[in-house]
Amino acid sequence: MKCILIGGFPGSGKTTLIRKLVEHLEKQGHKVAVIVNKIGEIGIDGDTISKGEVETREITSGCVYCTLKINMEYTLRTLIASYNPDTIIIEPTGIAFPGQIKRNIENIGISGITFAPIVNLVDAGRLSKETGELQTFMKKQIGEAEILGINKVELINNCEELLEICLFLRKLNPRARMIHFSARQGGESLDKLLGLLEETSRRKMTMGRENSIQVSGVTAYSS
Repeated sequence: MKCILIGGFPGSGKTTLIRKLVEHLEKQGHKVAVIVNKIGEIGIDGDTISKGEVETREITSGCVYCTLKINMEYTLRTLIASYNPDTIIIEPTGIAFPGQIKRNIENIGISGITFAPIVNLVDAGRLSKETGELQTFMKKQIGEAEILGINKVELINNCEELLEICLFLRKLNPRARMIHFSARQGGESLDKLLGLLEETSRRKMTMGRENSIQVSGVTAYSS
């Protein structure tokens, strides 16, 4: 089973990307589960199915959406036991550190889990106005990403502005692969990003002192 972590600041387009990713995986015959903070953020109706304390909504025969109301270990184990997905997509809160979540899931010790490269989305239109003014947690999110997705490129004015964003992000993270695209409009760049998520994460995450989960108010990710 593969775990895909899609991080990013509020409004960066995570939900739209996840919808496109689910469609992509279902076409390949994958059985998908999505864990989000609030089911309303996905905005897709479905049949509600309660599995103990884990409430899910079945959207198609190949996908369920699950609200994270209790700890991550219980949620993961319940989904695996009751649904047995091929892929679990996790959308953490906008101020959580996906790398820390990955480390905590690894420490749970569930056999057979692999990870796609960690993705962090940024809103190109917003970032173009805020370069140099990012909060510390935003810089950390960017710095720990394996793939930096510059989303909403249709909202910026010209190639020079996009280049400025890319150079700014490269200073914060010299190692990540960088892709600029529009999740809403689709296209070759989005397809390339979806293809990269079929790969396996190669980065070992180290636990820092920061606890973004407590800061964000999301239910604790148990280890």
